[in-house]
This record gives sequence, structure tokens and C-alpha cells, in this order.
Amino acid sequence: MLKYKNKILKSIEKINKLEEGLSLFEEGDEEYLSVLVKIQGLYDEISDTALECFKEMTTKIRKTGQKRIGKGIEQLPHTIKENVADQVNELKESYLNESKY
Repeated sequence: MLKYKNKILKSIEKINKLEEGLSLFEEGDEEYLSVLVKIQGLYDEISDTALECFKEMTTKIRKTGQKRIGKGIEQLPHTIKENVADQVNELKESYLNESKY
């Protein structure tokens, strides 16, 4: 993730420098248009980089979720056993209390 962040920051720095350079040209100049195209290309690179980062993060989230679900499934038999044991004990206590009367 850090590599994507650094790549985006470098592109932003380049855009800032190119924008400063725009002031050297008139809007009608060919060089002005060339600089605008370079800036647009950098924004395109940023969007591609952000998409790659998004894909990587989605994969990490999916894997983390799968691990969490797996742990929950592994604990399920133990949890069920505990709950059933608690309910049986409650029924026993209830039965014993009723039989005293």
C-alpha cells in the first residue's frame, strides 16, 4: 500500500511542477497544450495506481474476512456444546426446584 501512496505523491509533485511551468506559456501555444497533456497523463497514472491499490485492499479485506469466518466456524461446535450444557443445567435446576414442592 505504501508503494502506491508514494507513486501517487510523486505524480502529484510532477503535476505541481508542470502547473508552475504553465505560466511560462500562452494558452494558445503548442507547449502549453503539451504541458496540459502531460498533466492529464499523470492524472491518468494516479487513477490507475489508485485502482491497483483498491484491488489489493479488496483482496486483503476478503482474505481477512475469510479467516474470521473460518475461526467462527471452528468455534461453533464448542459454543453450541456450551449453550446446550447451560440449557440442560437450567432444565435440571428447574426440575429439581419443582419436585421439592
